[in-house]
Formats: sequence, C-alpha cells, structure tokens
Amino acid sequence: MIKIVEIGRDYVKFLLRGEDHTFLNLLQHYLSNDPRTVLVRYNIPHPLVGEPEMYLRTNGSNPIEVLRTAGEKIAEVCNELLEQIK
Repeated sequence: MIKIVEIGRDYVKFLLRGEDHTFLNLLQHYLSNDPRTVLVRYNIPHPLVGEPEMYLRTNGSNPIEVLRTAGEKIAEVCNELLEQIK
C-alpha cells in the first residue's frame, strides 16, 4: 500500500507499507532509468518495525505519472516472465 506523505509540483515522498528491499530496489531501478527522474532514494528506518519511505524528485514532470510509468513497466516485465514460464 502506498501512502503519500508529502507531494509537490516536482517531488513526492511516500511510504510503501509491507515492502522490503526486494521491491524497493526494483522500483528505484525503474525510476532511476526514467529520464524525467532527477533523484530517487529510499530508506527503511528499522528492518522489523519501520515503514519504508521513498523520495522521488523529477525534472518538473508530474511525480505521480513517473511513479505510475515505473509501476507499469514492472508489471510488463512480470507478465513477460509469466508468459515465458507457461
């Protein structure tokens, strides 16, 4: 579940409840490869009880659209993998 903590014209700070380094690294990878991304980082304050927090800054593009694009690309890759396994 994504919970937006702070949002501006070119940045968003959000929590990703129930996620760990596995998904956060994947999301960070796809966000980093988007030319609209200026900065992306995440932090897990405590591995057992902390809620992972991610920060995304763009070059002026809508940060939610950049995040949505990364999510769609991840879904495409997962679907391709599932098709290959069948």
